[in-house]
Amino acid sequence: MSKVEVNTPPKLNHPFLAGMLFMIVGTLCFASKSIFIKWAYTFGATPESTLFFRQMIATPLFCIIFLMYRAKLSEKPAKADIVRAGITGLLVFFLSPLLDFIGLHYVSAIVERMLVMSYPIFVMIISFFGKIEKITASDIISVVVVSIGIFFSIGGWNLHELSANIFGAFLVLLSSAVYGLYLVLSGQLVRKVGSIRMNAYGMSLASIAMVLFLIARKGFGYQTELWSFQPPVYFLFFIIAVFTTVVPFLFMLEGIKRIGAVRGSLISMMGPIITIIFGAFFLGERLTWIQWIGCFIVLSMITFSEGRKIKLKVRA
Repeated sequence: MSKVEVNTPPKLNHPFLAGMLFMIVGTLCFASKSIFIKWAYTFGATPESTLFFRQMIATPLFCIIFLMYRAKLSEKPAKADIVRAGITGLLVFFLSPLLDFIGLHYVSAIVERMLVMSYPIFVMIISFFGKIEKITASDIISVVVVSIGIFFSIGGWNLHELSANIFGAFLVLLSSAVYGLYLVLSGQLVRKVGSIRMNAYGMSLASIAMVLFLIARKGFGYQTELWSFQPPVYFLFFIIAVFTTVVPFLFMLEGIKRIGAVRGSLISMMGPIITIIFGAFFLGERLTWIQWIGCFIVLSMITFSEGRKIKLKVRA
């Protein structure tokens, strides 16, 4: 995106306003994901059952979106790229959400969102050790500051809060690390395959992996309940799959097409703040003052770091 496009005040025409609306609604829907998951848990749903129904409902919808946009997509990618898209899709649609959903069972939605926000730190670390990018002094400072914020957000020196959150926090951070690995591995691949194909291929393979995972669990004596929940639970599964997974992807895709990636990224930064508001209002979540400080540190540092990257892209 050029400097002129970004620095010049946009005309408030219908496509631009529609793009803004798409991005705002998409961000709202995505930010509410952990809220609906926590609600499902209160009705007796398990992380495994929640992810299973999310996969089974969302996968056909992503395939339909792929068919809708197929005529507008670039030529079919090479078979090797399709295979890589499916494999990397296992990271972002199966392993990362599985760890996140299980971790969310043990921590609040607010803390979970702050921990998920740490993924740029993992991208930085993985890129450095993979010799993809060099790490700067400011990057090291970001890692240290975010680490301090994470420590505070899960309880800090309050041993009661720390012990209550440590397991769930570890799983969510591991989920963020897996997502960071996906971003590093899929960087060039997304340009070749396209985000719509990536989602369709990745989610399809992840759904197969989820079924195999549940079969393996049963083989080890762990039964996953799927069909004995009350009707409200299945309604929540539908909302999680459609309105917090598929709709955000489609709306943000259309929003970015109309207002550009830079403005879209800035709007999506509202997501964590929305989750905090939703968590406090709808779930009645309450954090200690040290946890609030930790959340503020993580949110501020990641927002500053990502905002700086956006500015660098604009100047490039």
